[in-house]
Amino acid sequence: MKIKSYRFELSCTLWLACGVVAVAQDAASKAPVSAPGTVTPIALPAMTTAQASQRKGSYSVTVPGSGDWTDAGFVVAAGDTMSYSATGQLTLWDARASAPAGVARGWKDLLRQFPLDSASAGALIGRIGSADAAVPFAIGGQLEQTVPASGELFLAANVPKEVGAQGSYKVSLKITAAKPVSQTTVSQATALFTPALLDGVPQRVGDEQGNPGDMVNFCIVGTKDAVEKAFTAAGWVQVDQTNNAAVLHGLLSTLSKKAYTAVPMSTLYLFGRPQDMSYARGDAITVAFVRHHLRVWDTGRTAGGLPVWVGSSTHDEGLEKDQRNNGITHHIDPEVDKERDFIQSSFAAAGVLDAAAYITPKDPLHEAKTATGGTFQSDGNVVAMVLRH
Repeated sequence: MKIKSYRFELSCTLWLACGVVAVAQDAASKAPVSAPGTVTPIALPAMTTAQASQRKGSYSVTVPGSGDWTDAGFVVAAGDTMSYSATGQLTLWDARASAPAGVARGWKDLLRQFPLDSASAGALIGRIGSADAAVPFAIGGQLEQTVPASGELFLAANVPKEVGAQGSYKVSLKITAAKPVSQTTVSQATALFTPALLDGVPQRVGDEQGNPGDMVNFCIVGTKDAVEKAFTAAGWVQVDQTNNAAVLHGLLSTLSKKAYTAVPMSTLYLFGRPQDMSYARGDAITVAFVRHHLRVWDTGRTAGGLPVWVGSSTHDEGLEKDQRNNGITHHIDPEVDKERDFIQSSFAAAGVLDAAAYITPKDPLHEAKTATGGTFQSDGNVVAMVLRH
């Protein structure tokens, strides 16, 4: 992301003053190296027959106040109904007493990194899957949930690990098994993955001056509403488009004692126009410097009657000199495939995919420079995803 130095100073002052918090991490395994025109399906999380046979109908789990994730000891499946009931008490780092519902966050809490920023301090929270891309969710004292995706269930107290809390919660869990997933729907979605899906799509985005930049490395098939809901479910936020909007929303977030993570990003171009959507994912304080971020464009084409979207994703991990004008810009992780795979992992963990695959373009891009002069490498694959509707 490119930022003029004066905007950078103004924005960073605001973001740090607002108590923005966080560190983002990459995840996902590497795609296979394939010949041009190859389509390689990606297996989505699923519960095995053996795991299903070993499950009981109910469990009891003790969750310590350390902030560490506790493995509940079983795998849930997409569509399961989970019932949670929790008791117990924690003594927080500032001597506040917290039940599983948690306690209201204070001003000082804005400067701490919580596992789930949207939940109360000390609240019982959960996570499905061990991948970094998995998004935690609030449980509190009672919750009945339709499980969005398959994976191991983890529980934790919503406290910063560096300070922790004393005490523990006892959580009672009940499972109602899901109905089998329709394989017809999965097969129909998989059939949309062909090399033709990327026909007419440029390999790279560019800046306003036409300098080629980041590579196009993901493709989404789904309606605009489904795309927006998928990103939200997977923990991504739409970023503010202007510095004025950032100032307003940053102040509003601070007044409501919430972290501000919708830090603006620069405008890039594909098909001769700016991005249609901009999303980021990060926790606060370092979000101005370190975060997952991406841009999305509508191709104007359809597959299976659904709109086709493409985009470019990179992981900001610090600052460097913009080689075009000696200004300040973000340094991206040169291994851009990790960010591409992080998107797919986050969508899979949120249960918003019907199918996913790697498509190797006819002329895959393996190495290039960004518009600001940084370098990046790739196996050349584009990850394609069909959203659940």
